[in-house]
Amino acid sequence: MDIYDKLIQMPKFHKKDLLSSPLDTPELPPGHLDGFDPYLDYYDPVRTLISWKAPSRPYRKKERSYYTTVVLLILLVSLIAFLWGERLLIGALLALGFLVYVLNHTPPGEIDYKISTQGIIIGDHFYHWEELDSFWFSEKEGIKILNVLTKFRFPGLLMMVMGDTPEDELKVICARFLPFHEIAPKSTLEKWSESLQKNFPLETPQK
Repeated sequence: MDIYDKLIQMPKFHKKDLLSSPLDTPELPPGHLDGFDPYLDYYDPVRTLISWKAPSRPYRKKERSYYTTVVLLILLVSLIAFLWGERLLIGALLALGFLVYVLNHTPPGEIDYKISTQGIIIGDHFYHWEELDSFWFSEKEGIKILNVLTKFRFPGLLMMVMGDTPEDELKVICARFLPFHEIAPKSTLEKWSESLQKNFPLETPQK
């Protein structure tokens, strides 16, 4: 077998690299998505596809009525627990109340989000695509969120605040590596929580 036959049997990118100069590489068409160019995949397989900066968690400043309702609920349940002699439950309720106050009163700091050909980076944490399961979009407190289900028990779900990042662009990139849920999956606890919030809101509805 001569050298020409060997070149014919080589993969497409190898033949292009050996038989043509870099100047012959065609320019990318307008609107080309970086994550889908075969030449970039071949010459630079490890790269960032999209990155943005946004708060580390969804946050909206709560009204005073929210904290008042939470305090009344904790006091009521604590009173019932006291009558039953469940002092440990009272301590847990007080700790929960403090956590709710801190999370809703203190604005979160901004962190860097990155999606690369190898996985997802949230701040200082990296998750390889093989460790992730699927994704979908949701909205909480009027804030759009990219949800990524993991194969771990903890964290079982990555919630990435999208900020000003276009949803369509994130969908195209993530769908390259993970299945997409057209309808956001919800656990029984989430459905119960949404139903409770709808029927018994913690905040006074704004007019």
